[in-house]
Amino acid sequence: MSRSCCLFLFALLCDGAPHSSSWGNASRRLSVTAGTQAFTGSLYDTGCYAPKADSGWGFCGPLSCKDAYITCPGEGGGPATVDGVTGTYVKDGSTQYSSSNCKSFLARTSNADRTNWGPTGQCSSSCSQQTTGVCSGTFLAKVLVGTGVKFAFCNDKWLIIQSSGEPSVFTPNLNDVPFPPAHDGTGTRTGMATLDTTRADLLFYPLSVTDLSTAAGTNNKDVFDVQTGVGKYSYLKSSTAMYGIPSDDGIAMAVNGQSIFPVYNNNAGYTPAKCEVDSCSNHVGQGGGQPHFHGDPFGDQDPSSSSPHYCLYGPSNYSSGATGHPPVIGFANDGHLIYGRYLSNSAPGFAAPILDVCGGHSHTAAGTDEHGFDLTAYHYHTQVFDATCESGGKCTVGDSYKVSTTGPFQCFKADLTKSEGSSALLTATQSSSYKTKDQMGYRCCSMTDYFVQHGVDLSADVASSSTCTAPSAPANGVYAAGSACASAGSTLYSGNQCTPTCNSGYKVNGITRCVKGVLTETATCVDSGSPSPSPSPSDSPSPSPSPSPSPSDSPSPSPSPSSSPSGVSNPSPSPQTGTIDGAACASPHLAHVILSLMVASAFSLCCSW
Repeated sequence: MSRSCCLFLFALLCDGAPHSSSWGNASRRLSVTAGTQAFTGSLYDTGCYAPKADSGWGFCGPLSCKDAYITCPGEGGGPATVDGVTGTYVKDGSTQYSSSNCKSFLARTSNADRTNWGPTGQCSSSCSQQTTGVCSGTFLAKVLVGTGVKFAFCNDKWLIIQSSGEPSVFTPNLNDVPFPPAHDGTGTRTGMATLDTTRADLLFYPLSVTDLSTAAGTNNKDVFDVQTGVGKYSYLKSSTAMYGIPSDDGIAMAVNGQSIFPVYNNNAGYTPAKCEVDSCSNHVGQGGGQPHFHGDPFGDQDPSSSSPHYCLYGPSNYSSGATGHPPVIGFANDGHLIYGRYLSNSAPGFAAPILDVCGGHSHTAAGTDEHGFDLTAYHYHTQVFDATCESGGKCTVGDSYKVSTTGPFQCFKADLTKSEGSSALLTATQSSSYKTKDQMGYRCCSMTDYFVQHGVDLSADVASSSTCTAPSAPANGVYAAGSACASAGSTLYSGNQCTPTCNSGYKVNGITRCVKGVLTETATCVDSGSPSPSPSPSDSPSPSPSPSPSPSDSPSPSPSPSSSPSGVSNPSPSPQTGTIDGAACASPHLAHVILSLMVASAFSLCCSW
C-alpha cells in the first residue's frame, strides 16, 4: 500500500472515527433528503423543542425564538428557562415587551360549544356507496384516531369527514408559543384558553382525480378567484414566487380531524420563523377555535414511549418499522393521501423519485402500503429540510433551523378543474361550475362502510349488517354510563369503541371495537401484577401496535431539551451474534470501536514503512 494511502488511514483512525460527543452532529453532516429542498441531518429531526412541562422551550422553529416572547407569565406564557438559560421578551417594531406590558391570552368565545354532530337531511336511495380503498370501513377504523372525527363515509363520488378539529390524541402546549397569533388585529394572543368546539370542519375528498402533468407553483393558479395573493379565495404569493395553494385556508385534514395548513404563513414565509407554533407545529389562528398544523406533527402518539414529546404520529406508527413506508396521516383537499416522513433512505420509494415541489411522488417501483394501496399512484409526504431565518420573521436573521412540511408543499398536483368539486375548490373559488358543500355532502342509504363516534346518529342511514351488539362488561370491570357499551345488548355502529374501567388491582387490556358488523377486539381487565395477555380477538382482529423501530439512519437518542431540538428517541437494538446491523452502528461507542479496529487492522497489515 502507498504511503499516501497509509496517511489517509492514519488520519481516519485519529480523526475520522465518530466520537460519542459528536456522533449526532456527524449524522447531521450527511445529506439525506427525500425532496427538492436541501437537507443535512437525521430524518428524525423535528426542528422542535419539548414543552415547558418537560423542561423544554415548547415551540418549533429557530432557537432564537426563545428571545421572542410576548405573552404574560402570570397566565402561563412568558419566557422559559432551559438548562439555566432564560429566554427574553421580544422587541416588536419600536416596542420592547416585558412582563409589565406583555399580552394576555384571548378568552374562548361566549358561543356555546356544538353538541349535535350528526349529518343533516335524508339519505339518498339513488346512489350506490363506494366501499373500497379510502371508503372501506376497515381502513377508516384503522387510520382515524381520537375523538375529533365525528363521522366519515363515502357516497359515490366523495369521501366526507366531519370533525370538531380537536387534537384529542395529544395535548397541545399553545401557551408555550413565544409569539402566538393576535386575535383579529387586537392585542390579545391565542392560546389554550381560546379553544372551543363551536364549529365543524368538513372534508370533501374527491374519489376520482386527474393529475396535472407538471408540479409547479403555478399549478391551478387560474382557478383562484383572487389573484393578489391576499385573503380568501387567493393563491399564496410572495414578492418573488407564487404557490398553487390557498393563502388563507387549509389544505388537508389530519387523521385526528385537525385542519392542516401549509408550512407557509399567509405572507408566504415559513411559519416557524414567526415563532408562533407549539412543539407539535400547532397554533390557533386569529379567529380562535381549534388548533391547526403548520408543520409535520411528528413525535409519537404514545406518551409512554421514550420520545421526548409526542404529537400526532411517530415511529410507533410505522407498521413495518423505520425501513417501511410511512403511515397515512392525512387527506389532502385535492384527493390525494398524505403519508408521514421517511425515516430511512432504504424505505420503499425514498427519493425514487424525489418528492416534487408539490410535496409528493409516484413510486417508480411497484408496491403497496400497509392498507394495500398502490404506491405508484401519486401521494404526498411530509418532509424536513434546512431553513435560515430571513428578515420579516421574529427569529434572528441568519439563524439556521429545521422546517417541515404538512404534505402539499408549494402546490396541489391534482388538476382541480377536472373535479366536480372538492375541499380544494371550496377554498379557491365560488364559481357555480363546481359543486357546493350541500351538493357534495349527500349520503347513500343502507351504508355498510363508514366510521362514526358514539353519540352521532347514523342509524337511519346504515345497513343492519354493519352493526354489532355491545358485550357485557368484562370480569372485574365496568363500562361507564353513557358510553356505547354501557348497556349490554345495545347496538354498536362501525367505528364505535369502548374502554372499561377496571377494579382496583386490575388494568385494561385492549379496547372493545365494532368494525363493519364485527367486534374486532373485546377489552378485558387483567391482574395489574401480571403481563397483559393478547386482547380477545374476533373474526378479524385489528392490528397490534407496531414496535418502536431500529432505524439504520437514526441518530442516538438526544436528551430532551437543551440547545438542540428534540428528536425521537429509539430503543437500543439487540443485534444477532456475528452480525452488525445499521441500528447498532448508530451507537456512538460501538461505531467508534468498530471503525477504529477496522482502520487499525488495515494500518497494521499494509503500512509497515
